[in-house]
Amino acid sequence: MNQQTDKLQLLHMNWQRLRADIDSIGTTFDINDLLPSPQEDFEEQEEPYYLQYPLSLRQQATEMARYYRIFYCLENSIRDLVESQLEETAGDEWWEDRVPAQIKESVKSNINREKDNGVTLRSSHPIAYTTFGELSEIIKSNFEIFGATFNSQKGLEKVMSTLNLLRGPIAHCTPLAEDEVLRLHLAIRSFNRLTA
Repeated sequence: MNQQTDKLQLLHMNWQRLRADIDSIGTTFDINDLLPSPQEDFEEQEEPYYLQYPLSLRQQATEMARYYRIFYCLENSIRDLVESQLEETAGDEWWEDRVPAQIKESVKSNINREKDNGVTLRSSHPIAYTTFGELSEIIKSNFEIFGATFNSQKGLEKVMSTLNLLRGPIAHCTPLAEDEVLRLHLAIRSFNRLTA
């Protein structure tokens, strides 16, 4: 029994060393995801909360996490773009001067809801409280500014609408159908093509 334990510990140490070497290679050559995400490590850390769920749900969650990461990056890069371009054009008062009133009201309501429930505020920047659809509306209402970034307002509206529909299952924890996975990838390509 002791010999088996020693072998397992040695195997674990070798795996950790190999993993560190692979991570180092990835860093050196700027390659992400050489190894699959360490789901086992996550499961060990979250065991009392995570392992209680059926394996099929955990596998679905792992698959959906891929699309969440894609959308997280997309949505936040659009937030950064909106904030930087409006601030550059309209100055520090861009939120008051350039954002439609109904969006400002929605954001104010979201901030107050978090305050009233005693949760940590997600940000001191109001743009962090906007929905994906609201980001699209801000761009649309200021297209004279964003026209230098996007080559077609109608094309942008169509792609943002498609992306907003695809965001639903991702944000609300339901599986994304195979066709919708393809549509997500195509919509992101289309979004990127719209940048001038």
